[in-house]
Amino acid sequence: FEQGMAFATPEYWEECYREANGEHIDWLCQYSTVRKVVLHYLKQWKRPLPAILLLGTGLSTFAEELYDGGYSPITILDFSPTAIKEHCRRTATPPRGGVTLVQRDVADPEWPELDEDGERFGIVVDKGLIDCLLTSPEGIDRATAAITNIWTRMTTPGIWISVSHSPPADRKDLYSLIGAANAGATCVYWHNIQVKRVVLPPLELSSKTAVPGQETLEDYDEKAQAGPGARSNDGSEAGDERPGLKVGADVFRDDVAYIYILTK
Repeated sequence: FEQGMAFATPEYWEECYREANGEHIDWLCQYSTVRKVVLHYLKQWKRPLPAILLLGTGLSTFAEELYDGGYSPITILDFSPTAIKEHCRRTATPPRGGVTLVQRDVADPEWPELDEDGERFGIVVDKGLIDCLLTSPEGIDRATAAITNIWTRMTTPGIWISVSHSPPADRKDLYSLIGAANAGATCVYWHNIQVKRVVLPPLELSSKTAVPGQETLEDYDEKAQAGPGARSNDGSEAGDERPGLKVGADVFRDDVAYIYILTK
């Protein structure tokens, strides 16, 4: 339990990043898979391009790759000093003037570095951020604060692309802050929530290394989970070489990640 709680602390990630020595880190799924979804929406966006906010990117090279692909401005927000320092080094050589770096916890009530200029973002991306926040003793409160912060700093229209380990039955109400609204807090409103599922190759999941392998990105059919072919928790169904991977099987699995596309 204590190790799980560590995912919500800067100290845990500082240790990971020191061991990585500046090298790119992937977890939950590969950024190359997330990039397909992000680029799909960026290429459809009418000019001018939206401001992009990348949350908790750690040592990923995703921001620099997006910038080099012609997409800016980009803001990176991460609570790790080591991550921000590494991105600062990368954006200096070669110069990437359209990248802004902010060292801050996404659950902080104020983001003065951005709020003073009234910055708003059309595309927001995170990979596992909400999952990490939920591991802390104040997980629900921190996740609620983060979701509220993200929603209020998005443009309308705007798109938040958020990767989670948990299926829709365990996440969609949280993204909409249904429980928080019932407790008297402000509810956010998403015009649409679309879900895609990433099926990972064996042993792909890792918080410290990026293991190359083929990932499958597929549309998630929520209606199918209750229909014929839905799986039990042990994932058993005759004739399936990889049990539990039927579209719509709404169960938690180590080798499955979910990409939530929330439209404001």
